[in-house]
Amino acid sequence: MSAAIVELAKRLGKAIGESKVLADLKAAEQALHNEPGTEDMLRQFQTHSTKLAELEEQNKPVEVEDKHKLQELHGKLVASAAFKKLTSAQVEYTDLMRQVNEAIHEGMGEE
Repeated sequence: MSAAIVELAKRLGKAIGESKVLADLKAAEQALHNEPGTEDMLRQFQTHSTKLAELEEQNKPVEVEDKHKLQELHGKLVASAAFKKLTSAQVEYTDLMRQVNEAIHEGMGEE
């Protein structure tokens, strides 16, 4: 019985791998990678965002300058067509995975 389940999982994985949603996500990731400076800007935003979150978690003060820098990086990112495309593709992929999980749980008799 477990071999049949594993085989179904492989078929599901193949279907997801061949889906337009995943192809769009990969294309959007590549487009971001190819847009000069955007990938680096995203990395800077993530690093700075993590730093501020850690400071807040430790109840340490967050400087106004740091908040402004984060807003500036965010503003530049959302102005990027490649970033917008990537964000949209990520939302679509996440939604597909949510639907898959719901279908699995439904098939297991869970709600």
